Amino acid sequence: EDKTVQPIDINIGALTSWSATNSTLRTALGAKDVSSVYVWDHRSTNATTLKAVRLANGRRLPSRGLTVATARPLYVLGDYNQTSDANLGTTNTSTTVPAALAADAITILSSNWADAHSQGNLASRKATPTTVNAAILAGAVETTQGHYGGGMENFPRFLETWGLDNTFTYNGSMVKMFPSQFATNIWGMDNVYDPPSRNWSFDLNFNSATKLPPLTPSVQKLNRSRWAAVAPNQTTASVSP
Repeated sequence: EDKTVQPIDINIGALTSWSATNSTLRTALGAKDVSSVYVWDHRSTNATTLKAVRLANGRRLPSRGLTVATARPLYVLGDYNQTSDANLGTTNTSTTVPAALAADAITILSSNWADAHSQGNLASRKATPTTVNAAILAGAVETTQGHYGGGMENFPRFLETWGLDNTFTYNGSMVKMFPSQFATNIWGMDNVYDPPSRNWSFDLNFNSATKLPPLTPSVQKLNRSRWAAVAPNQTTASVSP
């Protein structure tokens, strides 16, 4: 974006521990864990800064899963929603919980990310293999005449030197929702990132309605197959197909 990002940092591990132990919260939620967080950022924007949300320490989520949503850009720092070391870098999601990330744009920062190198050259930002298990609903910069938007392979954004030796493993489902409103710079600028080896799979957990992320959008349909018209002052009626 060529701007200074000023994130609201959320320590997901601390949030998970707080949710499991805070008696006031658990009373309000009927002895259940937090399952969704919406960040409404009132800070004003300008030409040189980008207000955003960043999630860190997210390997363990609350027991019911977690959906994090914001109208701002969202950054995910390090492995997300995978408690098993053995399952990092794999398509095995048996040890995950339902999760979703909804934002203006989604940027993945590897576990090796350091803010101190954020304004350095690309060679100083060296990624390490990182795994994220969550549905993604986000905006994108549209492809226009003369400017390629990056395509679905760059829908999750990057800021580091990855290369083929450093894989970004993703299990989930990606949905492009709208043109981004805040993270709107064009794709393809110099000194931004060297793409990772991509190991992407659909999370088969999402085939089960009980394993969909909290607050998953849904559509209900009512089919009228049999009906009856009851005349005034009558208690019975013939049923029509």
